Amino acid sequence: MKLITWFLSLLAVYAEVALGCPIYPLELIQRALLRGPLVTNINSSPNQWSGRTTINSGSATSTVSTFSVNSDSVFNLAVQAALPAAYITRGTVAFTNSAAVTATVSTSAVYSGQTILTSFLSETATGSSGIGGGTLRVNSVVNGVSFAISTVDSQAIGTLAPVANWAIEQAEPQGIKVNSISSSNYFILGWADGRARPVDTVVMWEIRRGS
Repeated sequence: MKLITWFLSLLAVYAEVALGCPIYPLELIQRALLRGPLVTNINSSPNQWSGRTTINSGSATSTVSTFSVNSDSVFNLAVQAALPAAYITRGTVAFTNSAAVTATVSTSAVYSGQTILTSFLSETATGSSGIGGGTLRVNSVVNGVSFAISTVDSQAIGTLAPVANWAIEQAEPQGIKVNSISSSNYFILGWADGRARPVDTVVMWEIRRGS
């Protein structure tokens, strides 16, 4: 009888401590045995709370249907992009000689409609006839293949065979946000700048309850 009373007393003390603890009681029991990383279920289901969703090439958003989302949900997001061959978003290109009119950059990251930044590597490389400073422009674009850089007036470079810098910042697969949420129905992932990328990009996501 005393043993039973002692056991019930011990159980009552544990219940009091467990209920007053911010950690779920079962987690408290197993905490000493937690020897590896936490895992999460990414299997597709109506109440899915984590998973992988692809934002397709040429699209700026993707919709995820799940009952687990609410307007106060907190999201963990990460980008996983499988880049195709020669997917280069910045670099340099040399004009072959002083008589050159254009210089061609080969990269599978380029698509029409993108903002491509160009500049001379050296400010002394200025010799385009009729232009103060030999300003550069994008002459043509072959989607997913290459683009050509030339002077604004399409004249030969002139006195030098300079090197030009170039960058396609919006082609870089980074910057994901949650565009909108429909509670207990779906949420929409999208690129933060609202522009599509020329590559399929997998977004790894996890929903945390906000309250």
